[in-house]
Amino acid sequence: MKLTGTINDSIVILEIEGSLSSESKPDFDKYINQLIPKKLHLILDLSKVTFIDSITLGSMLKFYSLFRKNKRHLLLTSINEQIFDVFNLTGITMQIKIFDSLKNAIEFIQNN
Repeated sequence: MKLTGTINDSIVILEIEGSLSSESKPDFDKYINQLIPKKLHLILDLSKVTFIDSITLGSMLKFYSLFRKNKRHLLLTSINEQIFDVFNLTGITMQIKIFDSLKNAIEFIQNN
């Protein structure tokens, strides 16, 4: 897994490449935990994610709750069809907002 973060105003865009699994979860968690005390929104760009397991899905939900509690957004964008199906089956799509493009996710944050 490769993580590439960029900051655009008050928004961190985290591009994730590869597999999000229990092996990569510590690095994923460490990166996002650093953002919690900052007043930043987070967009997870999943366009290059090839696999995600239930352990990492649990982390995403945990972080989503933390961001929401602190009145900040955690959004997902550019998910391939297979990963979207997993999110849909597990109910993630009912909790975390998912956008088809990074541009749409950024506009949502700017307008809300």
